[in-house]
Amino acid sequence: MTVAFDTLGATRRLRDAGLEERAAEAIVELVQSTAQFPDISGLATKADTATKADLANMATKADLTELAHATKMDIQALKADLAITKTQILVELNDKLRSQSLTFLGGVTAIVGLATAIIKLGH
Repeated sequence: MTVAFDTLGATRRLRDAGLEERAAEAIVELVQSTAQFPDISGLATKADTATKADLANMATKADLTELAHATKMDIQALKADLAITKTQILVELNDKLRSQSLTFLGGVTAIVGLATAIIKLGH
């Protein structure tokens, strides 16, 4: 950011105060060079920084380690529950397949018996 600075007016005032022209110009150049400020628009403002209360509410490394451990334990528990559920589903499917297979075999046996009886009756 550059501050507006009237170099001609400043030089005149210094000459009117009794300084030689070269000395007045040197002082004005010095003031002008120090009046140019660096661009600080990218710096964080107080509002951008965390307050003490915000820092107190932030998780510590120990908190994160504890959370990671708890999450790992939860995942292991879920895996165990899924394994039990999988086993239960497989048992139920096997039971149903066995039941349906027996029903199917009984039906086939009945059809074969009926076909045999019809063949014997037809002779």
